[in-house]
Amino acid sequence: MTFPSLNAIRVFEAAARLGSLKDAATEMGLTSSAVSRHIRSLEDALGAQLFNRGFREVTLTTRGRDYARRLREAFRIIETATEDASVHSQIRPNRSKYIVLSGETTFINLWLMDRLAKFRQLHPEFEFEVSTSTSDDNPKADLSVFSAFEEKNDPALKPLLPLSTMAVCSPSLLQGARPLKVPADLAGHRLLHEGTTAWWEEWLAQEGVSDIDVKGGAVFHDPTLVIREAVNGGGVALADTIMAEDLMKRGHLVSPFPIRHRLTAGYYLKQKPSVASKPGIRQFRDWLFAEIEQHKRDMQLT
Repeated sequence: MTFPSLNAIRVFEAAARLGSLKDAATEMGLTSSAVSRHIRSLEDALGAQLFNRGFREVTLTTRGRDYARRLREAFRIIETATEDASVHSQIRPNRSKYIVLSGETTFINLWLMDRLAKFRQLHPEFEFEVSTSTSDDNPKADLSVFSAFEEKNDPALKPLLPLSTMAVCSPSLLQGARPLKVPADLAGHRLLHEGTTAWWEEWLAQEGVSDIDVKGGAVFHDPTLVIREAVNGGGVALADTIMAEDLMKRGHLVSPFPIRHRLTAGYYLKQKPSVASKPGIRQFRDWLFAEIEQHKRDMQLT
């Protein structure tokens, strides 16, 4: 087999990571058509389809998803090796006191960041390096927080919180000509979808509501955008409690129905085996689990 173009591999990894050919084009400084050509050439070289192409979106095939995951690992190894070898690397003093944390965008942006100040007040001797990721495969991270839609029995993983979803919207939607009182009232409102309409389809079916056009509304491929649209009064979204807690406390979001749907999915904490004795790891884990327990009480999940 002739080895595929490295440029094509880089373009594919970007498109798979970002979930968008357009965003990959922006990151790589290419046109959308150039990105498409690179991916087609890579598929031709591999003799395998990496993306399913729909009318308005592309999704990874099973083979493409596995290939993208392994490429991410390889590029991170290259990145780390390059940083270590470079004389221009900015070596931080007291690097051992940095807690390297990776987590899903929703968990980091909508819940954790507003709480880290409390940890720093308790332990000012520690500092953070924080990044967002959609999975647990960041080799640089001491600790990773991610969600999974099936129960994990890996001893390296610690369950944090089972996922419970609820409808959320701006308080302004509770009033007006079509107030939200029962799930059937959603017929008069715009539904906001996270990546797919399937979540709302399942939710409405469980509530026995069948006369709503679920295919309508907006689809956002970043959950934080769904929440922002809901805060701005753009419609009703489905959110897990982690995503909604702080915005509900501030009065930016409300849950119009006292309904929670428990999912088989949950948040997990993964710890790199080599950091068990690293300063700050135990303190952060203990603090994080205490915050999660408080979250359960605040959101009435216990």
